[in-house]
Amino acid sequence: MSQRYIFLKMASSKDLREEGGPSMSYSSMLELKRLPSNKRRASSLHIGADMLTPRHMSIDAGALADATTRYHSNTIDVMSTASMHESLCEEHNGQEELDVLEEESVHELTAFDVPDGHYRLSKEFMFVVASFIVLVTSGGLILGFGPIYSVLVREDQWSELCGVDEDGIPNASDCAAQEVRLQYVFSTAFLCLSAANALFGVLLDIVGPRWTAIVGLLLSALGNFAMAMGDSHTGLGGWIIVGYSLLGVGGMGSYLAAFQILQLFEVQGFVCSTLSSLFNCSGYLYMLLQLPGITRQAFFQYYGIVVVGCIFVCFLLFPTNNVTKARDSLPIPAFRCEKPHFNTPKGIVDGMKIELKRPDLWYFAMYFGWISLIFAFAGGAIPSIIATLAGDDASAVSVYTNYLYPLLVNGTFIYSPVVGYVIDRYGFKVIFVACLVIVQLFVASLMVPLLHVQVVTFLLYAMAQACLYALQFAYIMICFPSALYGTLQAFMALVAFTFGLLNYFLTPLTQEYFAGDYTIVLFVLVAPTFLFYFFINAVQSCEDQIVQDEDERSKLII
Repeated sequence: MSQRYIFLKMASSKDLREEGGPSMSYSSMLELKRLPSNKRRASSLHIGADMLTPRHMSIDAGALADATTRYHSNTIDVMSTASMHESLCEEHNGQEELDVLEEESVHELTAFDVPDGHYRLSKEFMFVVASFIVLVTSGGLILGFGPIYSVLVREDQWSELCGVDEDGIPNASDCAAQEVRLQYVFSTAFLCLSAANALFGVLLDIVGPRWTAIVGLLLSALGNFAMAMGDSHTGLGGWIIVGYSLLGVGGMGSYLAAFQILQLFEVQGFVCSTLSSLFNCSGYLYMLLQLPGITRQAFFQYYGIVVVGCIFVCFLLFPTNNVTKARDSLPIPAFRCEKPHFNTPKGIVDGMKIELKRPDLWYFAMYFGWISLIFAFAGGAIPSIIATLAGDDASAVSVYTNYLYPLLVNGTFIYSPVVGYVIDRYGFKVIFVACLVIVQLFVASLMVPLLHVQVVTFLLYAMAQACLYALQFAYIMICFPSALYGTLQAFMALVAFTFGLLNYFLTPLTQEYFAGDYTIVLFVLVAPTFLFYFFINAVQSCEDQIVQDEDERSKLII
């Protein structure tokens, strides 16, 4: 056992407390932990010297002399023991002894025991639960738009907006108005996804993950039922757009709440990228709409019931308050209705004032917002581009739209672990650059007028999403205070939402003025991405930094 650990334990022992000497606080231990390794020994000796100074002047001289003699005796014993173990200290100097110190101080000074009525679950089990919630309910469901698009076209939704042929039948084969509405289903949902990120980001900091997930899943359930009842032929076509948007909004609440579980892990790059990949994998579930006998109404009615079941799971297992420290297990409230520890808006504002001075935050916000705009526009346009390239080949349209598009684009789980490994090993800057290159290649391939090339487009789309969404959560989680995690995500989402409003200008522009030719608009979207290379040095190399609530900036939130 190292001399620093022995001395600190002796300094906070019962004998010292009985004599009125100040016991060492947990915050003091954390301050010692932050010191460089070459200064910790001197700091511990300085703390010991402070222990010898009496603060209660009412103690009589005899008692004071006796206490002082005892303190000096304890100090000499400690230093003797430290000398005997000097070689062990040198061998294990560093993180191991700090971990022991922190573990003991948490157990003895903060009494982190399971509260009455709570159960403790391992972090691995909680990660499995979070993964299930993300896969089944996250806003990534809206990324499975290909099968949804095909179902709506098959049902002739919004075909009444098109002109009629000589037989009085709506001519939906070349109808810009219908195509705009179909693309609005995806682009509006994607835009609302960004708005929900802002809403639930702040809500997460205020009410914690348990209630954030419940509110989000309630909205998601409503979205499923709206998707089941929406029909443009009965004047309820707007419910399709509203319902699909609610799926994204509500799913973002459960997604952000699930990410709080990752705070239990010391090294978060791999688990973060894995969970973010499940966001995209959830889009696979809408491929079930292609099964024989499955109707849109029945599918979304039953799916709404599944989401209601997930509400019950989150109520039982998700923690009431934000997780701010890595631990091996987590106490859960189960059936207890608990009031979360509300963070004051003033504290959040004060903390954000500090973070908004960081140039890397502004760089990342612009970077994330503009690439999100590209994803939102391209995601809605791809089914239309495929239909144009395939021509009269209906089977090719079905294969590319209903199967290849969702399968390949949502296959980010293949690439996300690699992204996480690169972040842990080489840092964030490599992924920032790689994401830019892949996005540019993705847009370039999308402009190639060959149907078979779109397979490469789908693969590049998946790689780009894996990079961007891993950065979205890992960079904020690792490089910024955990107490501001939700608010910082909200800031990022507001920027993305602002850029996303351009979709309501770009989509009609493409269909009505460029006759469905996406080349010019795609070129306009990709050109600004080259500017990000010139400011890449704004990205910080903080991949080895785990920001704790005890950080000076996080103290503003208390």
